[in-house]
Amino acid sequence: MKRVIWGNMNLDVNDWRNDYKEWLEINEIDDREPDDEDDIYDWMVATNANYLYDERMNLNIPTDGRILVIADLGLWNGRKTGYKILNGNISSILYDYDNAEYVEWYSDGHNIRATAHHHDGTNYYLYREIREDRNIQNLLNAIYNGEEISRGKLNYYTKSINQYVKETYGW
Repeated sequence: MKRVIWGNMNLDVNDWRNDYKEWLEINEIDDREPDDEDDIYDWMVATNANYLYDERMNLNIPTDGRILVIADLGLWNGRKTGYKILNGNISSILYDYDNAEYVEWYSDGHNIRATAHHHDGTNYYLYREIREDRNIQNLLNAIYNGEEISRGKLNYYTKSINQYVKETYGW
């Protein structure tokens, strides 16, 4: 079951219209037209960006190991695989989206993943905690060389960070 942590892919002004009107009323703002599409859009984007900040605070959770990002990148010259190693805090994943225009972080029920759309294509990310008692270089070499990574190999060198997120949100 997919559970979205945060995203800006499917924002629809119509879904935010009533919240915008309520925000105007609460803040006693009378000089704006409550149905102005541009104003609602700007408010929606800004409010949603604030929600990202909130999720970064919610997921400020240290892990035992660093976080490995395994990437399937959509580039102008085709698809490539790669990896990046982040610090050992779940919130670090919410800063890692390479300035994509649209991004969504989610749990697929087993792992934390992200989809990021940018001008050249779409990137897909898988986030896993590194088992620091293992020499991860073999896994990193396999990713770098574009080799197929078995579930067993992935689980040997890393573990899911889903449990941290699951506990935070009570899923």
